[in-house]
Amino acid sequence: MPAANTIDKKDVRQYVAALARRRGVVYAKTGNDALAEAITRLADDDVRTDETEDLLVALKRAHVIDGPTMVSLLGQHLDECRHV
Repeated sequence: MPAANTIDKKDVRQYVAALARRRGVVYAKTGNDALAEAITRLADDDVRTDETEDLLVALKRAHVIDGPTMVSLLGQHLDECRHV
């Protein structure tokens, strides 16, 4: 499992997509995901995840990355999205 501090994070989107491809991991929406979306909608919030965020969740669920690594990569990804 890669440690958060050992990952080249210059392009998280590309890194995450390549890691998921190498490990054969794809995102599949679960019942809990659907429930979270419904609750978010009922709270009148507008939260939409992108493919990279979904793949990070899938990689965590598949035990390819751990929680701290997921959080680190997600933060880096969101920073990259803001700077585009």
